[in-house]
Amino acid sequence: MYEYVMKNTLKITGARVNNLKNVDINIPLNKITCFAGPSGSGKTSLAFHTLYHESKRRFLNSFPTYLKFFSDRPAPVDVDGIHPVLPVFGLPQINPVIGTRSTVADIMQVTEMVQNLFYHFGSEYCDKHNLKLIDKSLETSIEKVLEKFDDTRKIHAFISKHSFLTHFKNSPYPSRSFHQEINPFDENHAYWEVLRFKSDKIDQAAKKLSEYVEKRIDIFFVDSEDLEIFKLNHSDEKVCPKCDKKGAENLSPAYFTPYNAIGACGVCNGFGANLEYDNEKLVDSELSVEEGGVKLLEYKRFVGHYDDLYCALEENGISTKQKIGKLPKKFWKILYKGSAQWVGFEYLFSYLESKRYKANVRIFIRARQKEVPCEECMGSRLNIKVKNFKVDKTTDNLFEVLNYDVKSLRDYIKVIKTKSKSKDYLKVITKLQNLLDTAVGIGLGHLELKRKAKTVSAGEYQRLLLLKYLSYEGTGALFIFDEPSLGLSNNEKEMLFKGFKQLIEQNNTVLLVDHSSFFHNKSDYFVYMGPGAGKYGGKILYEGSYKKFKPIDEDDAVKLLPVKKSKKNDYITLEEPTVHEKVFKNIKIPREQVTWVTGPSGTGKSATMINVLANRLYYDVYGEYLNLKRGNFKSLIYKDEFDDVVIVDANLNRYSSRSTFGTMTELFSIVRKHFLKTNVAKSMGLKDGHLSPNSQLGQCPKCEGKGFLTVEMQFLEDIKLECEDCKSLKLKPIYANLSDGKMTVSEAYSKPIHEVLDLIQLTPKFQRIYDYLKILKLDYLSLDREVMSLSGGERQRLYLLSRIQKNITNSILFFENLSFGLSQRELYSVGRLIQDLAEKGNTIIILDQDEFYSKIAHNTLKFN
Repeated sequence: MYEYVMKNTLKITGARVNNLKNVDINIPLNKITCFAGPSGSGKTSLAFHTLYHESKRRFLNSFPTYLKFFSDRPAPVDVDGIHPVLPVFGLPQINPVIGTRSTVADIMQVTEMVQNLFYHFGSEYCDKHNLKLIDKSLETSIEKVLEKFDDTRKIHAFISKHSFLTHFKNSPYPSRSFHQEINPFDENHAYWEVLRFKSDKIDQAAKKLSEYVEKRIDIFFVDSEDLEIFKLNHSDEKVCPKCDKKGAENLSPAYFTPYNAIGACGVCNGFGANLEYDNEKLVDSELSVEEGGVKLLEYKRFVGHYDDLYCALEENGISTKQKIGKLPKKFWKILYKGSAQWVGFEYLFSYLESKRYKANVRIFIRARQKEVPCEECMGSRLNIKVKNFKVDKTTDNLFEVLNYDVKSLRDYIKVIKTKSKSKDYLKVITKLQNLLDTAVGIGLGHLELKRKAKTVSAGEYQRLLLLKYLSYEGTGALFIFDEPSLGLSNNEKEMLFKGFKQLIEQNNTVLLVDHSSFFHNKSDYFVYMGPGAGKYGGKILYEGSYKKFKPIDEDDAVKLLPVKKSKKNDYITLEEPTVHEKVFKNIKIPREQVTWVTGPSGTGKSATMINVLANRLYYDVYGEYLNLKRGNFKSLIYKDEFDDVVIVDANLNRYSSRSTFGTMTELFSIVRKHFLKTNVAKSMGLKDGHLSPNSQLGQCPKCEGKGFLTVEMQFLEDIKLECEDCKSLKLKPIYANLSDGKMTVSEAYSKPIHEVLDLIQLTPKFQRIYDYLKILKLDYLSLDREVMSLSGGERQRLYLLSRIQKNITNSILFFENLSFGLSQRELYSVGRLIQDLAEKGNTIIILDQDEFYSKIAHNTLKFN
């Protein structure tokens, strides 16, 4: 039975997930708790793989059986007990963006809030006179009909006999009816009179006829002079009081969302953009035609058209040796329209479209297209019918608002907040304003609402997801956040912390897994795990107040080299870099040194350094651009060309379920070759595939190289069983037990890598990789360790290692948010590796907020 004190704590007992050593811990409820420690020490294993997964599993298991059947339930975790089990929300390090339609506004949940605001509290305006549309009066409709009458002294209004008997069967019959002429009442006539009035009594007639209009009964007016019949045309539409321009009719909430056929723009189908062939992907303006500048003709089906293009250009006196970017306009007309035997791009496009049923053709076409904002909906994705809705006469319409960035929308909300004193209105506005204030505070103010979520950085996407949780309105829930400080300055961290405090004030509990000293100091409870990573971690070394915490001595911490500036007076100068229609300041970067680029979110760090500088340098080295939005510049000046351009970012969503430590580092190959040199392997004629669980030659046929079998249970959780044939070795036993006299193949795959490589003769390349592993403190991992099971910091260092496996010299390397998931100990390891790369004559650019990089940087470039 739990003690009374446990009412104020969340108790975990006997946690043994991954490397956890039977951990017991009491986490205070309604407080902010921060987990820290070396990367791979078990923080995420305890917070997410244990607490989050088990809480979620138990919550889903509380559903009725018919609901559980349709949900993906986490498998039970290795833990003795968790009490109490709270409703849990988690933000892990890996958050893949699903779909291409999602925008920044969608992720923030702003799309729905803005559209509800305009539907419930907005009105349609005339785009010409900026006047609110008003209901069209019945008097106006009657006047329109009477304009056709020769004599308006006496007007007769009739309805059909069928309508009268249907809606007024208990009413007295009228005095007159109509059949070719106005007659005394005859029930056999098709039209029965309901009103007779004069033109100066239209207002009174409208009141009486409104009853028929409301019942959707057709009304006919008869001119008593020539007996001509005119139908009354009236609808519940709104019109401009000045020009009678009609508004949209019968609009429902469905018109204000792009996620259905009614509300989506009819041109772009609710995508916000249309695909067009990108001239920059079809032609390289830096090359001539002879040098292969017409990239479209590299497609195997079009190669034969090169000769036709040469002939067409020569006939028209256009050079094939001059850079395409300097050729006259006539060249572009010929290129697209064709001339002589040259059929032209437009014909080739039509050919490709006719072959779209082939997957490879669709991929080829998409790779040469770009998204162009839809002119119909201005990128808002909505039906044109709702374009002219406004909350107030002095403000922008809905389409214009959806083209704002986050900060501009925040300013707009502040303006319209005073436009109404309605409680419902103020409630909607206040909720939206609080969300936007937080978004701006954590560095998202620069993002356009219509920007596709797939184009934002890992740090920005992480913060967009955070907003969903920070706007939570409820109590008694548990929130777990992994590395929420990614890419944030101290001011932005302060704003984020205020959001966490609001959750606490609502009697929720917040758990952070973060290496930021800011959150360590601010948290109510601090937990430090270690002492090392992997099998050397998994223990709680300290829990309590951070003020009483004494840093753990790390004798094996890597020592940094003294910072010495190069004597070379050699710089990269970039003038007026431009991207996302913004011009940024000029930059000057010294070569063969480490430059630290820092500044608040949205100030243009990544745009300038990656989209402009790295993109252009990559083109200069490889003759093609990176697959990202290309920036422009006035001039780029540097002397000698680089041998390579390497970009390392914080995106952790780049691995498959079969990716392992051995495949990422290529160490599997050297270990397999070692065993293939044995006499037994030679006599058996073994190849690399025989020692690989991913090859049909070597993998266990029963479990297909997974090491386990999954038994699907329809109404219960799936069961994983050890493969009886290979005993979880993944390989066929005859190959898994192959030995070199010191260890077997399966032992080499499962042991810490330092125990394996010390017994193998390494080539210079793999010796360098091994040295890097030691510097980065990753030599405790095993070859068969799945990458997806590693912590964020381990994956970040592993990806860094995979990008610099070769001997890099005379290159430029860009590191973005490299501190993601790294403790101070790992930062020192990474810092030393960066220093070694700079010592070899490489130019290093680090885009990061962590102050650690001031210790290794030769220069600092601050963006404001």
